[in-house]
Amino acid sequence: MTGAVDPVRAIADTYVASLAADDADAAAAIGADGPALTDTTPEALLRRDALAADTIAALDAAEGGDPVLRAALRERLASERVLLATGFTARLVAPLATPVHLVRGAFDGLEVTPDAAGDRLVRRLDAAAGAIRGYERALRWAAEHPERFSGTAVAPRRQLDALAAQIDGWLAGDSFAAVPIAASVGPETRAHVARGRERANAALAALRDTLRGDLRKRAPSVDGVGEDEYARIAATMLGARVDVAETYAFGWAELERLSAEARRLAARLGGTGADPVHNAAGRLDRDPVRRIRGVPQIQRWLADRVAASIDGVADAFDLPVGVGDVVCVVSEAASGVVFYTPGAPDGSAPPRVVWTLPDGEADVATWHEITSVHHEGVPGHHLQFAITSAHEGLHPWQRHVCHVHGYAEGWAHYAEQLADELGLIRDDAERLGIVLGRLWRAVRIVADIGLHTGRPIPDGVALAPGEWSVDRARDALVELAHVDPALAGFEVDRYLAWPGQALAFGVGARLWRQARRRREEQDGAAFSLRAFHRDALALGPMGLDPLAALVTRGRR
Repeated sequence: MTGAVDPVRAIADTYVASLAADDADAAAAIGADGPALTDTTPEALLRRDALAADTIAALDAAEGGDPVLRAALRERLASERVLLATGFTARLVAPLATPVHLVRGAFDGLEVTPDAAGDRLVRRLDAAAGAIRGYERALRWAAEHPERFSGTAVAPRRQLDALAAQIDGWLAGDSFAAVPIAASVGPETRAHVARGRERANAALAALRDTLRGDLRKRAPSVDGVGEDEYARIAATMLGARVDVAETYAFGWAELERLSAEARRLAARLGGTGADPVHNAAGRLDRDPVRRIRGVPQIQRWLADRVAASIDGVADAFDLPVGVGDVVCVVSEAASGVVFYTPGAPDGSAPPRVVWTLPDGEADVATWHEITSVHHEGVPGHHLQFAITSAHEGLHPWQRHVCHVHGYAEGWAHYAEQLADELGLIRDDAERLGIVLGRLWRAVRIVADIGLHTGRPIPDGVALAPGEWSVDRARDALVELAHVDPALAGFEVDRYLAWPGQALAFGVGARLWRQARRRREEQDGAAFSLRAFHRDALALGPMGLDPLAALVTRGRR
């Protein structure tokens, strides 16, 4: 006898199949023959919005079915509709993760080869120019239809100028030419690739000119979105509603608490003077025992720490088969950040932890980066993605398409503290690196809220009272969280472009910890950290409000 079809999974099947016509990730998730790159045009934005509305209506009309998938899918689609209604999606111009950044990122670490994988990459390169032009058209369309949005229809001038300057750098470096071609590839394919690169660069140049031309003429000079829009957008980033005033107070309290903890650690490490944390950090940076030189040595250290972390979390997680199949890459790309990219759904590309070296210098102090290794690797992003993608009970949308900033970044920030709890942090120097990373995320909370809502810096905190500004936010990152000044400038541009996304880290981790505490209270003496992690991650990615409700409702 054939079992009854779950109505919610059937609705999700229909949704993903329809989405796959425009969305490359959705197509890959179900093995469909979709576009080489996701459609970035305004027509595609409107199709996705209409599809989300229809799917929400279908979910609301359906009886029974998978309650977890229902909660996750409905919250995410409603959030996506809010993001378009506010204008956020249509006007998005930022120093990272815009459609044009995703186009460029689609070629990272790949090589044109004389096989099916190489053919797919060439097809993707053929589509790059069209995707960049589609993004440009979407920006123009939003500017021409401001009545559609509750917020601004054009990104502020600072953001337009920042992206235009980035494109200048890409064009100067001919970034699409960085896609390598295997020696065995024939001349016809090489010529085809060259034409694709030329078209993509021409589209980039046209986008840059639009940013500096027509869009800039229409752009507001004010960077913040205001209290009401901020609250709406922040809720979509977290998948949870938060009290902005209470969250602002929490951010300042975290800054005070973590600053005191950093000073205690610095004193134990020999830090002296008026700023013992800076003094201790300088001493650690100069300590040759804590520095690694050369790309091979850095890559070996990174791979060894990720492997040791997998072994170290075995008692706290049900580890999936293949969790160790992660590639650790060190790149002299000069951005100075560590990031994670999940593997392809079909297994054609492995998951990667990538460390890009600051200023291209292969000489780094590992104590300061250990927080990023655990955030991006284990028990952070890689472990969460590995568990999610291996969970066959989850729908393909949950395993490969759904992304919630508060869930993913909140988990990874929670994982930094968890790494210390599980004994993965080896000494006070590494522990100071963890605390400075948490300080950085606390500054994000107060700076992001202050810049967008106009809330002032209060009396009695680590900064002089007064109004927030771009310069004050940069200085706060440098002075309070010891962030490199160049990175601090990038960070502030990011906050201004993505209202509320900065909360995903510190506030997202807070919501994860609150869910864990509620589970501890519910289970009492029977509480198991391993069972909490198993049950929470088995729910799959979702907004943090439905996660908190589901993880304490019972067992799966």
